Amino acid sequence: MHGLDVEASHSALRPGRPALVALPPALLLALGLAGCPSEPPADDDDSSVAGDDDDSTAPPDPLADTLGVVNLTNVRQPGGTDYVDLSGAFGDFAGLDTSLVAPTSYLASWGATVPLWREDLGLWALPATETGAVEDLLAFEPWYPDEQIWWDAGSRLGLGPYLSQRTTWDVDDLSTVLAYAVDDPLSPGGDAWNPGATLRFETAGGADIVAWASEPVVALPDDMELVEPLPGSTLAHPAARDLTVQWNAQDDDAVVSVVLYQGVGPAWVARVADTGSHTIPSSVLHDELGLGTWELIVARQIETVAPHPQGDVLVRTRAEERADVVLLDDLLLEPAYATAGSAVTVTASWFTGTFDGTTVVDLGAGVTVLSVTPDGSDPSVATLQLSIDPAADLGARDATLTTGGDTISRTAAFTVLALDPADDCAAADLLGDLDLGTYTSSTVGLSNSLGAGYACLDWTLNGADAVYPVYFEAGRTVRITANMPEPADVAVIVLDSCGDPATAVACADDGLEGEDEVLLFEPPADGRYYVVVDAYASAGYGSPSSPFTLTLEGGAEASPIDPPWIVRGATASEHAVPGTWDAGLTAGDVDAGADVTISAASAPGDLLFTAEAGAGAALGPRDVVVSSGGGVTLPDALLVSDLPATDSCAAADVWGPTTLTGTAWVGGVTDTLPQVNCFAWEGLGPEVVHALDLTAGDTVSVTATSGEDLMIYLLTDCALPEDTCVDDASADDVIGGGTEAFSGWVAPSTGRWYLVVDTFEEPLSPTWTYELQVDVQ
Repeated sequence: MHGLDVEASHSALRPGRPALVALPPALLLALGLAGCPSEPPADDDDSSVAGDDDDSTAPPDPLADTLGVVNLTNVRQPGGTDYVDLSGAFGDFAGLDTSLVAPTSYLASWGATVPLWREDLGLWALPATETGAVEDLLAFEPWYPDEQIWWDAGSRLGLGPYLSQRTTWDVDDLSTVLAYAVDDPLSPGGDAWNPGATLRFETAGGADIVAWASEPVVALPDDMELVEPLPGSTLAHPAARDLTVQWNAQDDDAVVSVVLYQGVGPAWVARVADTGSHTIPSSVLHDELGLGTWELIVARQIETVAPHPQGDVLVRTRAEERADVVLLDDLLLEPAYATAGSAVTVTASWFTGTFDGTTVVDLGAGVTVLSVTPDGSDPSVATLQLSIDPAADLGARDATLTTGGDTISRTAAFTVLALDPADDCAAADLLGDLDLGTYTSSTVGLSNSLGAGYACLDWTLNGADAVYPVYFEAGRTVRITANMPEPADVAVIVLDSCGDPATAVACADDGLEGEDEVLLFEPPADGRYYVVVDAYASAGYGSPSSPFTLTLEGGAEASPIDPPWIVRGATASEHAVPGTWDAGLTAGDVDAGADVTISAASAPGDLLFTAEAGAGAALGPRDVVVSSGGGVTLPDALLVSDLPATDSCAAADVWGPTTLTGTAWVGGVTDTLPQVNCFAWEGLGPEVVHALDLTAGDTVSVTATSGEDLMIYLLTDCALPEDTCVDDASADDVIGGGTEAFSGWVAPSTGRWYLVVDTFEEPLSPTWTYELQVDVQ
């Protein structure tokens, strides 16, 4: 175990600094001072005790040139939420070049069962001073553990072990690495250190780590203060222009790192002297990094070598601040959208060219550019007057600018919308309730008024959001689909009360950049709800604003008939309709349309009737009319199908095996098989189960097609679905509607299998359909 303590000696402090700066008690606890000895063990005349004062004790053999690396970072955040983050690892790093990689990028995730990688805390390369380069962060991953073992580190905090995990694995052809991952169970939340403080480093406990004979003093850098851009801000900057970063220069012998980071992948990494300024060239921004949101990290770092008899420990202390930088395209239109039938003024910024009186701007059919007026003070900027035809095609369109011999074209630079952006509840209410249908709109230029505290999301949505009122009827399932083109990552939420994320009654944020989010929502009551189109955006992921499409589709009510399906050409089946029906109802009072015969009916109370569909009956839903008592019509209440909609193995056994080919109309089924071993994910929608009797050696091929997202598989035992799914006789390869199939599976023995047609999510309507083809040879 290691600890960090306040150094009281004046000798290690630079002139002009405070002789002693006390750390807050909460931080001292977080840094593991509780129970850590500050003196070597007393002489016990036992030469096997390493580090005591027994003259006969032999020095321990070195484990490596570098035994461990520790990062202590003063994380500065706006709003007074600064904290100290402690990370590190001990082990055999002899085969690793610690001047180029930071093993401390691995942090134990507290309370989790898998490791958490924090690439932004030290994974990048550390180039020579006064140099910068675009690096592939993946090339500098020193190791990735696949096993975690709890290790009793000796002294413990009340919240758990401080050296939390011990991991052993191989690094390519290098020697085995034994690492103790270190994490602070109180961070974030500990107070940040005071500027100019110093710490003392010590270790204790563990069979593979011994105490120091002396306790090295570790210096802490002065605070880092970003000047341009401001910490916590978002700077929009043209990728075609140099980016200059400024901070407060200090005289503390620290080296400054300037990083533009966007997840694992390329990053700009510079290691510069503490002059207060560094410029990242446009050639890097434009040609090597690219457009989108990048996190800027500026850190002042001091590295102390703590000598140890078994290998040095590198102690890196760092103070940092962060901001976001949005790298813009060569051509930027603001606003980049307008609704059909409108007139709009647009500011065009051409970062790689200049406007003059000859400039022609083309935004495609239906958008007329009435005038192009260059800005007298900045020739790269012009004002455009646009007129949008009411019949203009909706959606994104390209922009082409021509001046003399210079031409630039940009895809999806401007969007014609069908729906005005609504930034808040007042704007939403002015628009009125949306009807069902598909809309195009945009969050560009809108605020991030909603983000944290959604009742059905555990994370924050940091992008701009639009909100729209919709009137929903209770019990009618609604499918809400939203899409933002890549790099945006859309989320869709339904609020019961506008502007209050705590009233979110349904959320969808499962997809990645550019993917559809689909939300199935069954309103619990009639009334006005508010649909929010939001965006997931964090450093390197997603886009804070974008044009989007929003589709609202209404579903049907569930049939009152139980069961609602009838198989044509099969024997007669009994059906029930709950309610209070007149006594004396007969078969003649019930009409289910052509080729469906009603042979018996009875009441009062629930209506019971027996029906049989002829082999030529039309497939699909049909009305059932009960003429008694003034006449009642049950719309689309009876589904004529080629296949039964049995939703359990027991029901499939009762029905018995049949020819499993045809069009199936499904209704009244439930989700009884949410998880099977063939898939790592659950099927959260209802399923249909068919009995399939096979002879050993039979070759089976199955194809199922639907507008729903299907999963198909064979089970040998419905009572054990998590263990008896047949991997080679299963398929879930298509996202959304389409065809799922498997072929060539050979039955190993004679017996009964169960073919399951499952759905990945709840269908839009209580009634749905699929086509099935089963071939047994």
